[in-house]
Amino acid sequence: MKKKSVFLAAIALLGLTCAQAGKHWPVIGQGVNLDFSTTEVNKIGYDPAYYDVFKAAGFDSVRFFVKQGIDPMHYRDAIDGAINRGLTVVITGFTGRTHGKQAFVDYWRNFAELYQMYPKELVFEIMNEPRMAGHPVEHGYNIQVMDWLGTAVIAIRETNPTRIIAIGGPHNNHADMLVEYANPEFLNYRLPDGTGFEEDENIWGIFHCYNPQGWSHTHETKSVVDVNPEWKKELTDVLDLGHRWSKTHGKKVLLSEWGTKLPNHRHEVLEYFNFMRDEMAKRDIEWMYYCGVFNNAWTFALYNSEYGFEKTADLVEALTGETPKIMTLPTNQINNSRFMMDTEHWYTNGHVTLGTADGQGVDGSTALRCMVMFVWPEEPVIYQQTNPQWRFYSDGFYMLQLREGNTYNISFHAKTTYKTKLRVQLGDAENEPILWTSEPVEIDTELKKYELNYVHDTASVDNARFSIIFSDRHSQIILDDIKLVGSLPQL
Repeated sequence: MKKKSVFLAAIALLGLTCAQAGKHWPVIGQGVNLDFSTTEVNKIGYDPAYYDVFKAAGFDSVRFFVKQGIDPMHYRDAIDGAINRGLTVVITGFTGRTHGKQAFVDYWRNFAELYQMYPKELVFEIMNEPRMAGHPVEHGYNIQVMDWLGTAVIAIRETNPTRIIAIGGPHNNHADMLVEYANPEFLNYRLPDGTGFEEDENIWGIFHCYNPQGWSHTHETKSVVDVNPEWKKELTDVLDLGHRWSKTHGKKVLLSEWGTKLPNHRHEVLEYFNFMRDEMAKRDIEWMYYCGVFNNAWTFALYNSEYGFEKTADLVEALTGETPKIMTLPTNQINNSRFMMDTEHWYTNGHVTLGTADGQGVDGSTALRCMVMFVWPEEPVIYQQTNPQWRFYSDGFYMLQLREGNTYNISFHAKTTYKTKLRVQLGDAENEPILWTSEPVEIDTELKKYELNYVHDTASVDNARFSIIFSDRHSQIILDDIKLVGSLPQL
């Protein structure tokens, strides 16, 4: 009886410590992953408009990836954009084991030093899904992951003594991995003052939950009941693990990813959303839904560049309890528009050789180099459209779309070694009719921005093609920051 009383007193003390620390913590509340940054898959890129529409839909915080190897300064606009709008921003490390431990630690040391003066609303989640980062799922490697995380904490604390640092377990940040490994046995680092994991009230635990995964990640529509008749218990078992970790260590726990593909039966998705919200509230677990944006072909995304929340408003309301106040804002729908992943998502008819040019783009960034070989028997062209061979392709979901009545602003930066011309063309990728071709645009030898406008006054196109046609053989053109941004007509 005495032992039980001591145990309950200890739990109460941990809870009090957690509550006191919580007064100084940033608010996560109802959060959302905005998966716009380049990782190992290309996406649509950052646009501050995403923050405006999601904040107006009732979300309190956002989470996005920062990729190891990319200058931490690259993410400053996206971090500032969130904080300036009153949103807490969680940045999570998309890292690679092949770079080694020291590179991982140095990256976070540099990141922390650059952002040390930022307010508490910037949270560092230092490794997203170690398995995705290349860490094998074996006990020895799991211990190694925790060693990397602990050493990174030491590096961050050099300049950010009270910054919230969020840590998950190995594998794919499953809750059981959090319980088994995110504890003093494996997070046994020590700061110069002798303190460590146990004493640091600003260490949070994170976990991910996509259960039942045979439903949430399926390539075909299934009933969640067919996948697991006891799907609700499967979910509460996971949430209970996260809650138990929090109570055991007296630390906040955050569900930083959860969700499902949206083509699943709508009534089941809504039931799942409502159930998860209620169960997380019971356990005082704040959350960040995956995901808000990625590209128009991504089946998890709540927001579409052309239709905004018009087709998902009921889902958003189920998540936040609010109807979106802004249904859509103009955003770019071109993928890999800044060529951070070489030529991914860009194709040619064989008359143009594509490559990249370091330092030739906007602000010295990487750009696309187009070497024109032939101009007959067909015109040389590069283009972007949904590729059915794309690893994440799903029927009925397409990257580029044209909405009836929209005005499209088309912009790009370009230069050439000798003055040449190009045209921009829009078409239907399904049966290849040409919808519009611009007048020739003469490209200068100095990098400059070019803009065109197109009004789509015919029926909407679900699967569009964006093309650039070149005119001169043996020409070389540099392209960067290509955008296709649609705006609804002003009423």
